[in-house]
Amino acid sequence: MGIKFGEIDTGQILDNEFRIGVLEGILEWILNNNYNLTKPTQQDIEDIRKSVIGKLQQKYPKSGITYKGA
Repeated sequence: MGIKFGEIDTGQILDNEFRIGVLEGILEWILNNNYNLTKPTQQDIEDIRKSVIGKLQQKYPKSGITYKGA
């Protein structure tokens, strides 16, 4: 059993960091190699961030997760 921060396990944090890094690399590659691709606007990105925060708040209701903007 690993160390926990509130409801969040450190092993899960490391796994998430790895997966996010892979996704960032793949997304950057796709965006850089597909010039006709419709890219998200800043508002689209902000909406996605708010949606993700809402899901995290539901998953970890006791963790006090808040979004302070970009």
